[in-house]
Amino acid sequence: MRTQTHEVNGPARVALITGGTDGIGKATARVLLRGGWRVVVTGRNPGKCEATVAELEAAVPGAAVSALVGDRGRMADVARVAAEFRARNDRLDALLLNANTITQTHTMTPDGFEANLALGYLGRALLAWHLEDRLGQTPGAQVLTVVGLNLQRLDFDAPSTAAGFSSMKALGRWQWAMQVFARAWNAPSATPMNVYMPGLVRTKILAEEPQPMRLIVQIANLLVGVRVDRAGEELAGVVERVATSGARDAYFARTKLEPRRNLREQTGDGERLWALTERLLAPWRAV
Repeated sequence: MRTQTHEVNGPARVALITGGTDGIGKATARVLLRGGWRVVVTGRNPGKCEATVAELEAAVPGAAVSALVGDRGRMADVARVAAEFRARNDRLDALLLNANTITQTHTMTPDGFEANLALGYLGRALLAWHLEDRLGQTPGAQVLTVVGLNLQRLDFDAPSTAAGFSSMKALGRWQWAMQVFARAWNAPSATPMNVYMPGLVRTKILAEEPQPMRLIVQIANLLVGVRVDRAGEELAGVVERVATSGARDAYFARTKLEPRRNLREQTGDGERLWALTERLLAPWRAV
């Protein structure tokens, strides 16, 4: 089934998809290209970026697709990718914050952040901040951040803590932070940020989980897992739905608009997270 896109007069809409060289990101890019969008994907491997652009051009003749290379877990790379995008594009209709990998052991990035937190949350927040003016200049623009079900409140005093580390806890922390950040973003920003949960998709994201979790995931994928191409159709469909409805601060579970999730926030968590994020990312905000 192909996602139906609504007609838009004027210049082609532009989407930037992080993690667009694989899985859901690449599948979504293919659907948007078929709908006449211009799509920019990001990835950290130059060869994979080049191959993805070639694959998408072959799949969608005449597609306007390009790639920007950068490691989403390194904040200088995130700032550079944003600058390169801004230099080449005068509009941004949809920023899809999709990139994710799971680091199984407690690993610190060169910037001094726990690797899962850096890629899943800090890199997304920094990219959104750097591109907020492009989004604000584009009528009907939106940000959609892709998350899973795991939730665990961040340790504000030690956000990169090794205490009690597990990959699932790390996943829960950045996903909690990302959703609290989205709620805080929506208060002052002219551009809505919504949250998207694609369900269990048959990608490689959980392939390195230790047993027995890996076996559980494999069985669940066989029984209820969503095909990658279907997930791309559904995500692109939500992008179009938001473009039409102007939804803000919404939570989509696959194709369904659901009630806002209970994040079990404590009083002041949004303001505290925003201030912490500004402090942690200060060296790269002005780049």
